[in-house]
Amino acid sequence: METGLNSGNEFTGRDSVQHAPVTVEYKRVLFRALRYWYLVVLSLLICITSAFLYNRYAVRIYPVTSSIIIRESEERTDARLLYKDNPLANPYRNFFNEPYILKSYPLIQGVIEDLNFHVVIQKEGNIKITEQYRTLPISVKVVSPDDVVPASFIFEVIDENTFACLDLEEKAADRNTFNFGDTINCKSNTLVVKKEGDVSRIRGDRYIVNILNPERVASSYIARLKVDWALQGASVVDLSINGPIPSKEIDFLTKLIENYQEYDLNKKNQAAERSIRFIDGQLNVIGDSLAFFERQLQRFKKQNVLTDLSDETVRLYQEIEQLEKQKVDLQVSESYYQYLEKYLQEGRDMDQVILPSSIGVSDPVLNDLIIKLINVQSELKIQKPLPEGIRNPLVESNQRMITQAKGSIVESLNNLRGTDKIKRKFLQQQIDRIDRELGGLPEAERMLVNIRRNYSLNENIYIFLMQKRAEAGISYAAKTSDILIVNPPRLAGNAITPKVVQNYLIFGSVGLLLPFIIFYLFELLNNKVQSKEDIERLTSVPFIGALGHKSIDGNLVILEKPKSSLAESFRALRSNLNYFTEGKDHKVFIITSSLSGEGKTFTTINLAMVFALSGKRTVIIGADMRRPKIFNDFGLNNDVGLSNYLSGIAPMDSIIQKTGQANLDLISSGPVPPNPSELILNARMDELMVKLRTMYDFVLIDTPPIALITDGFVLTRYADHTIFLIRQNYTPKTMLNSIEEFYRTGKLRNISLLLNDIKTNGIGYGYGYGYGYGYGYGYGYGYQEYYEEPENGSAVSGRIRNFFGRKK
Repeated sequence: METGLNSGNEFTGRDSVQHAPVTVEYKRVLFRALRYWYLVVLSLLICITSAFLYNRYAVRIYPVTSSIIIRESEERTDARLLYKDNPLANPYRNFFNEPYILKSYPLIQGVIEDLNFHVVIQKEGNIKITEQYRTLPISVKVVSPDDVVPASFIFEVIDENTFACLDLEEKAADRNTFNFGDTINCKSNTLVVKKEGDVSRIRGDRYIVNILNPERVASSYIARLKVDWALQGASVVDLSINGPIPSKEIDFLTKLIENYQEYDLNKKNQAAERSIRFIDGQLNVIGDSLAFFERQLQRFKKQNVLTDLSDETVRLYQEIEQLEKQKVDLQVSESYYQYLEKYLQEGRDMDQVILPSSIGVSDPVLNDLIIKLINVQSELKIQKPLPEGIRNPLVESNQRMITQAKGSIVESLNNLRGTDKIKRKFLQQQIDRIDRELGGLPEAERMLVNIRRNYSLNENIYIFLMQKRAEAGISYAAKTSDILIVNPPRLAGNAITPKVVQNYLIFGSVGLLLPFIIFYLFELLNNKVQSKEDIERLTSVPFIGALGHKSIDGNLVILEKPKSSLAESFRALRSNLNYFTEGKDHKVFIITSSLSGEGKTFTTINLAMVFALSGKRTVIIGADMRRPKIFNDFGLNNDVGLSNYLSGIAPMDSIIQKTGQANLDLISSGPVPPNPSELILNARMDELMVKLRTMYDFVLIDTPPIALITDGFVLTRYADHTIFLIRQNYTPKTMLNSIEEFYRTGKLRNISLLLNDIKTNGIGYGYGYGYGYGYGYGYGYGYQEYYEEPENGSAVSGRIRNFFGRKK
């Protein structure tokens, strides 16, 4: 089917042009997509199918959440005002550290080992492998989690009492059988496999048992566990974790909270336990002294008749007893100071130290400094050690805080000792005064007072220590964890991944966009002229019209299909040329192009026939003396032609050949000369053009491509108008820049552009001039002919000879 786009009077002249190195005609992209709609549909179907398969077989991830409340300790209320509204310095509990403690490696790894999460049993399906969590009537446990060697093996139940283990690569004949409940060694791990139900239902089924490193499993859970405060300033902590098996994640959070409560309770009980041990040691020493003075008092009573004291002696005794009690308190404090000083000098962990409040030392500053030091050292313990050479800023910060806290404790001890020294000196002065008064009493009374005084002193110390031991015991027995469950672990909704609707939307969008992206890239990477819009965008040279695609074998479209749309395009071209050459007689037109193969010969022949059919005397000059071929379309020869005339070998009359079409003659190129460019510059060319202007109404010159040969530029001096051909999807866009330069510099004058070989039924360019090419004529790149003519002439030439009534 022939197509022709009659441009009518469609020629333009523009003063300015937008030059862009890379341009994309989005309409062509759209129409290409419409042309290949089935590719878009196919892409969409493929992507939707991919989304369906992904949603069906992707691992579903479920959210599990819980929340706990961390109560503030109710102990040691006397020092709270020192740290009011300052959580970073809170000596009781640094709440900012609790999320980190919850995600600490020791705590999480303990949960993993308690729940046996480092042993994973899987079953291989047709498409994917699924984990079997608490769905099987068996359990596999590692005897010593500290000595785990990562490994995998196949497990198979043989009968009610035995099972088999074999390597993944081993054959069934090489398997080892064991009894349920026995301790076995498999893959360098000591395991115990127990029955927890009816194993007959899984007899013969094969499962993959994976023994994992507990620390790596803990790392995985730490990465997935989220710990956040519910509200700023609140003591409620939200715990959440996502996983493929909701029941497994619920068990994990449940056990995590239990272990966290146990950790908190153990931390509290440690202080009471240390206080009881310290007090018991002191009681042993004081008990011996108390027993000694009690025996001494009994001997005195046996040896002396005196049993009652005078009123004055009783007064002095009671007064000195009160002073001795105060001295006892100072003595207990000094004993604790010595213990604490020795503890610090030995560099032992402060999490084992006895708190001063537990033995009656009520100084709030010292008490709070020790608690703060204990908290920092506890945090330091739960931090996972990094490889050698890698610094941990948090560890370094805690170590600096420990050093500062120890220095503050030593300074506080010195201050307390200084204060106690003053108190002790004052008490001793009072005791010495009373001793002097007692010196005036009878000797027996003085001895009895001294014995009672020593006995009472040790008795008071003993009673005081017993009281503190009872308090520590009560505290130990009454300790409860400050961690309370607000919301128990539960499934918090449906699967969060895969997001079915979102995946369909994403895959569907990709399915729609992918073809457009490909079409866009085709357009972006295509550097050939596609339409009139490309020409108008890249050059200001007037546009004279367009020619459709030729579907016949030969070039004589005007004669073979005079009513075709392509033939009408040539008639429209003839009309448009009148606008450029109006008022001139005996016109000369040059048909040229930038490259060979753009349709110069085809256009020259048919335009000449249009002029001839209108009754105008027309002659065609084949000026391409390097590749002569225009004579073939008329069935003529090239024995004598332009080269002969310019060389002076033949007269003008001998080179003019009749084509068989009325009013149309042809001057072929003639034999190929060695110097075509020099011949064109010959004065005989001027003479020839003068004579032809007088003999013919129209002279059409078919020239070589000007981008390759300079002959075309030389011949333009004879032209009234130059038609520059551009072939759709053939001529590079860069050539338009060259044409624009020729036009603006005046190298080519009286020029217009003609778009050739337009297809409306191409791959997506039906909105304008189309896309494609496919006629077999003209030059290829490098002046190679499109086809080789047989020795006896081409079939096309034979048809032309018959058409003109010549012999075949």
